[in-house]
Amino acid sequence: MTDNTQIAPNETDAATERDGSIHVESVSKVYDPDGEHVVAVDDVTLHIDAGEFVTVLGPSGCGKSTLLECIAGFTDPTSGNVYVDGEIIDGPSAERGVVFQSNRLLPWMTIEENVDIGPKMRGAVEDGRASQLLERMGLEGTENAYPSELSGGMQQRAEIARLLANDPDIMLMDEPFSALDALTKEMLQEMLLEVWDDDNRTVLFITHDVEEALFLADRVLVMTAGPGRVKEIVDVDLERPRDLSMTTTEEFTALKDRVLHLIHEEAREAME
Repeated sequence: MTDNTQIAPNETDAATERDGSIHVESVSKVYDPDGEHVVAVDDVTLHIDAGEFVTVLGPSGCGKSTLLECIAGFTDPTSGNVYVDGEIIDGPSAERGVVFQSNRLLPWMTIEENVDIGPKMRGAVEDGRASQLLERMGLEGTENAYPSELSGGMQQRAEIARLLANDPDIMLMDEPFSALDALTKEMLQEMLLEVWDDDNRTVLFITHDVEEALFLADRVLVMTAGPGRVKEIVDVDLERPRDLSMTTTEEFTALKDRVLHLIHEEAREAME
């Protein structure tokens, strides 16, 4: 097993406009259900430059979501610290937007009201901003609809629009497309890359899909079976901008084979 404990900064792709660097320093998270210590994340140290797109892969139960929750500020590490732009985080922030596998749209609000909820809580609603974001996500005309009237893919696009309404420096995404059909998933992957390329945000994206991880990322972080540690970091040296045709290239296939081997090693260990 390769012991890579840090995602080194990418000096050639440094962000020029936005902040949003993430540094995780010796973070561990231990839960104590019924008096039994369960180590979800064990001594993880990594650095992500502002503007990078990093995906996280690993077997179920390896601590991927726990790591994201520590970065989001939803849970405190048992030990270690998380820094954003050099400052220790002490809780959730609108600067770190989160999208989950299941959307968090409020069913009694219209789509426009859902998109505006973050700015409204801060007293910073801009007229027309929600409509602009919905149009950007291909949802023009849905402002007065309710979440139940939209398909699953449309709901996730509305969820991303709601995140963007807060203009976060960092987007934290926990398997946001895993429940969608293949065609919708591919469409949203390309849409997400367009948003990332246009806005220069930092993205940490959790997935179980190796092709998705490689298609989206600058780097893929592979975690060990629980307790979650960094097993290896794979640089994705594929040209940008990307489209799905690149997933059939020899370069992509070689990367996929390498990452699948790493994941299968951990899956076998988890089963044993």
